[in-house]
Amino acid sequence: MFSLAALDPRTKMVMIAAISTAAMAVENLRFLLGLLLFTSALLAAGKVGFRQQLKQARMAVGMVVFLFLLQALFGQMELGAALSIRLLIIIVSALILLTGAPRDYLLGLVQWKIPYEIAYMVIIGLHFFPILREEAMDVYYSIQLRGMEIKKASIAAKLRVYLKISLPILAGAMERAKDMSISMEARAFRAYPKRTYMRKLKLKARDLICMTMFPLLAAVFILTGCMAGTGTGDHMTTETSRQEDRAVASQILLSQTENPQSSQAVSWYSCRKETGLVHYGIKNTNCEARAERTKIREGEYYRYKAVLTGLRPDTTYQYCVGNGQSWSKVRSFTTAGKGNFSFLFMGDIQYQVRERDYETWGTLLRRACREHPDINFGILSGDMVEKSADIQDWSAFFNQSQSVFSRIPLAAVPGNHETSIIPYTYLQMLPQPENSPLPGEVYSFDYGDCHFLMLNSCLFMEERIRDMGKKRWQEMIEQLRQWIRTDLSHSSAKWKIAVMHHPPYPITEDDPIYSRIRKNWIPVLSEGGVACILCGHQHVYMRTKEQNGITCIMGNSGQKQSYYDKKGEPLSEYIEKMEARTGTYQVISVSENNLKVEAFDENGVRFDVWELPKL
Repeated sequence: MFSLAALDPRTKMVMIAAISTAAMAVENLRFLLGLLLFTSALLAAGKVGFRQQLKQARMAVGMVVFLFLLQALFGQMELGAALSIRLLIIIVSALILLTGAPRDYLLGLVQWKIPYEIAYMVIIGLHFFPILREEAMDVYYSIQLRGMEIKKASIAAKLRVYLKISLPILAGAMERAKDMSISMEARAFRAYPKRTYMRKLKLKARDLICMTMFPLLAAVFILTGCMAGTGTGDHMTTETSRQEDRAVASQILLSQTENPQSSQAVSWYSCRKETGLVHYGIKNTNCEARAERTKIREGEYYRYKAVLTGLRPDTTYQYCVGNGQSWSKVRSFTTAGKGNFSFLFMGDIQYQVRERDYETWGTLLRRACREHPDINFGILSGDMVEKSADIQDWSAFFNQSQSVFSRIPLAAVPGNHETSIIPYTYLQMLPQPENSPLPGEVYSFDYGDCHFLMLNSCLFMEERIRDMGKKRWQEMIEQLRQWIRTDLSHSSAKWKIAVMHHPPYPITEDDPIYSRIRKNWIPVLSEGGVACILCGHQHVYMRTKEQNGITCIMGNSGQKQSYYDKKGEPLSEYIEKMEARTGTYQVISVSENNLKVEAFDENGVRFDVWELPKL
């Protein structure tokens, strides 16, 4: 019959290491719950009953419950649950140590060639913990016998008592540690090249099986758990995303190009380093384009990008991506025409709890496109992720947006959460036109009667200025200002729209970046005929009155609460409309005579409308 006590101490240490590693590497709540149940069942099968498990772990369980309640209080229930279950797994798996004697673990560590003094100190530390607890309880009971009811005392009185208990116990522990170090020196560790043993541990067949099986099971568990996503959010993506996550290519994205009438950029993800191809065509024509490969993480994450050229205006094309043998499902896109059109604008997607909030945003995105099926493309004003280089953030974004942005193109600008001096990962993940002095960071394109100027406002962040040095930075800003002036003057479009992350006219003036934008960009944008600026950053919907001939519209599509909206404080006089509800989107319709912006909440209810004067 299986018994943990009969296993070699080294086997038990391998088992604990495998279980703990699996718990730390996986975020899926269902997988973590399964691992906790497996660990408890393993202990029960190994003669450590559930009652004994609870008795040994009761103090730690209280701390785990407290951490969960603390996370739930701040609206991060999923994160708190994952953290709590993970801690419980580590605590419960450590109870495997109770099935052996401390001296056996010392012997096992030494025979594993761990330096003897280190192994010895680890075991002494394990011995110290019960002693410290016994001493603390002795002092606690002595205080009770002297007539003080600690349970009924105030919090301040309890803290004073606990402080008095802790100081002598710690002093005694330090004294014992000092004596122990002297005794270790007296034992002349490392004095002899070889050490003999009165009793030598030998690994049996069952030990070898367990030491092989547990790391392998942990590796399979980690791989399966990571592929299954991160919990309640990732498994709620569209059916297409779930199927294609297991295929050769997924996270497919269409991006705007310099000429949306005759070209289209297609990019996607693969975990393999391979040939990337796009098959596309109309009716009986069939063309193929080879993709460029960008390594994000070696052997784990690659982005592929191909630009399809020579396309016909206002024409629907079928396409699929793959490696020559395996292909994605067939999708379609339509090139730009010359008539009326509409596009979707969304501000910050940035989350508080990744699994929950990306799912909420994905639902909002799909609802917007379902209720406004004539949308031709989308614009995002930055902060699509929380951490600029976090692959899980980017994967969550792509998984939720693929069903939309694999059929209509996306144009975006980087936010401060995509930027670490320069938006490195953003530029690799989201291919954009390269027609400015700062390729991908700043660019422009025409769509119908609109000219779009996409600007990276993070150029004004302190980190960029310090990294470049003030002189080089000023030269760059001046060069860019001249490019903006030339770009706008060469455009004959009826409507000119600029997009940036930071608002030139903010709700709260808490960063010098806003005044830098007003100083360096607003004059040249106003002079060039820009009528509207789309921006984000401050996590509310806000529309300004006309400033220097320009109306600014701030969007927010994510769930992160705004701390810029100071309740009760008067708003700046230039603010015309503000809505602090989370999860909004804007649909901008462009016709021959006017441009109209409609703002909708997460329930699809329109709460603001603004139109440019008709020409």
